[in-house]
Amino acid sequence: MSTDNADDLVVVVGDPVTVTDTVVTRFAEAVGAPTGQVPATLAAALTAPVQRAVMEHPALRIDLARTLHTAQSSEHHRPIRVGDVLTATATVTGVRSARGGRMIGIDTVLRDAVGEPVQTLTSALLTAEAEA
Repeated sequence: MSTDNADDLVVVVGDPVTVTDTVVTRFAEAVGAPTGQVPATLAAALTAPVQRAVMEHPALRIDLARTLHTAQSSEHHRPIRVGDVLTATATVTGVRSARGGRMIGIDTVLRDAVGEPVQTLTSALLTAEAEA
């Protein structure tokens, strides 16, 4: 996993992950999805490490105990398939002041081996200012 802090916006690139039958079956069983197909929600599990790395990045000063996940959306460019080699990249798209804290936008893109987007997840966090 690599991290960049260009222009005060954090970018984290995860390690490539191969989607195997075992990964799909275990995930489907864990979430109660039908086996034999790749659940679209697998993207959330595959992108979680880079999203966590962004939230823990020292430049953002996020106290997870004082943070609320306020919005989440996803865009499915194509289905995830067994055999895909996918890499997640999380990018902070903006930080702005909000009442008593900050709103932080994060886009996480899951790309295939040739760099084409498979899914894009967009998140918004509200984090309270640190207590004095």
